Amino acid sequence: MNTICKRFIDLILATIGLIVAAPIMGLITLLLKLESSGNVIFSQERLGFHGKPFRLYKFRKFPAHWRDAGPRVTVAGDTRMTPIGRFLERIKLDELPQLWNILKGDMSFVGPRPECLCNSGLFIGKYAVVLEYMPGIFGPNQVAYRNESELYPADEDPEAYYCRELFPRKSERDLAYFKKANFLKDCIWIIRGLWATLSGVIHWHHFMYAHAKIIATDILLTMIAWLVANLIRFSGLPAALDFNGFITGLWILPLVVISTMFVAGCYRHPVRYFSFEDGIRMLRVVPVAWIVGFLFLLGFVSKNLSFYLIPEGCLFLLPLLAIPRILQRIKWEKRKSIEPVECHRVLIYGAGRLGTSLAHWMRTPSNGLILYGFLDDDCELRGNLINGYKVQGRESDIPTIYEVHKINEIWLTFQPDEMKRNRLHEICEKLAIRLVIVPELEPFSRFFPTAPKAQ
Repeated sequence: MNTICKRFIDLILATIGLIVAAPIMGLITLLLKLESSGNVIFSQERLGFHGKPFRLYKFRKFPAHWRDAGPRVTVAGDTRMTPIGRFLERIKLDELPQLWNILKGDMSFVGPRPECLCNSGLFIGKYAVVLEYMPGIFGPNQVAYRNESELYPADEDPEAYYCRELFPRKSERDLAYFKKANFLKDCIWIIRGLWATLSGVIHWHHFMYAHAKIIATDILLTMIAWLVANLIRFSGLPAALDFNGFITGLWILPLVVISTMFVAGCYRHPVRYFSFEDGIRMLRVVPVAWIVGFLFLLGFVSKNLSFYLIPEGCLFLLPLLAIPRILQRIKWEKRKSIEPVECHRVLIYGAGRLGTSLAHWMRTPSNGLILYGFLDDDCELRGNLINGYKVQGRESDIPTIYEVHKINEIWLTFQPDEMKRNRLHEICEKLAIRLVIVPELEPFSRFFPTAPKAQ
């Protein structure tokens, strides 16, 4: 009777679920079709009730040509995933087609997750009992291992780790629950599973650890921008007719601006990595968010708001949001620059294309390289500045340059002939200077096919 009741509930919920989710599934199908060619549904044989194989359905997360290639488990940031697939995996919407599996009777709403056929050998001893239960979408493991893809160690084969560590833990949890499962508890696990799916979209702990300070700062700065814009517009606090809109804006505008910045990816990485691209993104996103918040206030709170508050607010808010990010980036760069590194005082021999590229790269202080200029055999270049660095002289000037700057490395940007190589080796050995022949180093050697391999 309990089995019949469970099946009846599964049929009702699966039917309702398919009807409600039909628009979402249609949109996902369209997005996957636009993203890449191939079937939008991925199907794979899994172990079902009593170990009987059945075909499980999901929205595909990988390009269609991958099929079953690669590891059979999906790890966090799996490079096989498409952008849409990565989004589906994060919010678990790739599981929606399994409502059809439930309608067919292959699965239930609550049950152990169905394993791949290749893992059939793991169901031995006490774990064989797990196959006596109908596989499902929700259950204790689906809540406990909501973000299972992030549990795999970086230095171990994911399939081996799953078989050795995760499978036994999940099986023990399944056995402990399903021996005493009942209808009421199943309903609770469905609710808990839905909540875990929604709440687990964002890693709140990691997100708040990385972004809590800047978000709190952004909220405060948005309120300050709204306050200053009103003070300037009204030469003080707004009068009675506008005061209600002013007060409501102090919490509506931060809510709209911060939410929009979050959706647009302005909190995608720690603030210390703030870049020019991030600044451009804020320049596009913040004015739109400010206008949306202002129009909300105008439409639902106060009809008397002045439209001058839009440009005035944006004019103050954009630099206010950018300044703490820029300061944090500068602080981080300074901290990195003072970390102790071995100092290499370098001359670049050859002021051509490769030489100027190397000079640009050596501007980064954290690589421990200090560039003192160029050497070049072209007499007309002597004393000139290239990329801000002086051409110090020619090959014959190396001993003099050494005495002045105490250089300890010379980087050749060309392949010397045997005579020049021998001369340079002799000079550098005498002065205890390291000679680096760039075309003989990987990956530069691939651009110099005639260069002999470095010993």
